[in-house]
Amino acid sequence: MPRSVKHISSAANPAIKALKSLALKKHRDESGLFIVEGLRHIAEALAAGWRAQTLCFSPDARTAAEALSTDADTEMLEMPEELLRRITGRDNTQDVIAAFDMRIYSMDEMTGGADALWTALEDIRDPGNLGTIIRTSDAVGAAGVVLIGQTCDPFAPETIRATVGAFARQKIIRATRAEAAAALKNWRGRAVGTHLRTDTDYRAGDYRLPLLLVMGSEQNGLSDDITAACTQLVKIPMPGGTESLNLAVSTGIMLYEICRSRL
Repeated sequence: MPRSVKHISSAANPAIKALKSLALKKHRDESGLFIVEGLRHIAEALAAGWRAQTLCFSPDARTAAEALSTDADTEMLEMPEELLRRITGRDNTQDVIAAFDMRIYSMDEMTGGADALWTALEDIRDPGNLGTIIRTSDAVGAAGVVLIGQTCDPFAPETIRATVGAFARQKIIRATRAEAAAALKNWRGRAVGTHLRTDTDYRAGDYRLPLLLVMGSEQNGLSDDITAACTQLVKIPMPGGTESLNLAVSTGIMLYEICRSRL
């Protein structure tokens, strides 16, 4: 039976206004929804079990959009490309976009088998860096990313775009600094943090799994509480004039070093 499709032609339509509002964190938090752009990334999210509340597409993309395995309750909206651009705020927007339900987990769900690998980020503020780290975490087969303290939003449009679809396969955990420190003390695996206050080169770290890689912000590094909860501290040497690396770069170096013997 053909799916019911609504045709929208006006920017004043309430659905357009509601979807456009998801560019703001306030409205994402209130609705529990976020935007994903692009047919392939939407398909990856659906395949991973994420629920799409609304699927929007241009007339040219209707056949491809209808072929997606969406829930029967997903609202199907056909609209001209100019309205898709209005929703995303981008001139070069994709011809299929969707509003998905958010998924946020707690520290109790930082689980996995004997080979589990997680990445923890304390006070990360740049959505592009966060999206890149989620993508790298997925590339090495890690289970997910733990966001500690005051961080940027993992469901911001900039973050989701930077993941290039990897968000669909990564479990995102949010925790306060106190919650994370307490959980790390009781976690059955190791927690390795990067810190300038150590002489241990990152290539000499003990990366036996299960493992949580703990990274601090570029400005302040790891807090004292999180540092104390780590099993081991390592550092990436920088013999040149630069004092610190971009967080996404340093996290990528660490993740691939951790996985070097297994890749």
